[in-house]
Amino acid sequence: MSLMKWTQESYGTNVEICDDQHKELFNRVNALNDAVHGGNRGDIGDRLDNLIDYVVEHFQAEERLMEERGYAGLQKHRQEHENLVSTCADLQGRFHANEVEIEEGTLSFIKSWLDHHIPVIDRSYGPALSN
Repeated sequence: MSLMKWTQESYGTNVEICDDQHKELFNRVNALNDAVHGGNRGDIGDRLDNLIDYVVEHFQAEERLMEERGYAGLQKHRQEHENLVSTCADLQGRFHANEVEIEEGTLSFIKSWLDHHIPVIDRSYGPALSN
């Protein structure tokens, strides 16, 4: 079951590598969503780890591209990324320590964050990074 569907109209930045990575993020969010609905805690943990690992990898690639192109909004963008990674690391640690579960509220948070970050924050780098 898909929680998120990538479309050029809604999420496209016109930076091919970033759009491709965003599509993969959506695939991994949807895999986590499927695991949550499946109810197997081990599968949920695997999908959570897989998603968070990719988020970190994507953020690093995006920031590297911004550095290479001299993007003026890099520091603000990096702070957005750092805030999410910190939240994810905390959630991941608490999940693996059996202190919290990954549920609908977690999936809603992820979807809301991406629904704001990509169309509003990431699209702003499109003109600078697509050259």
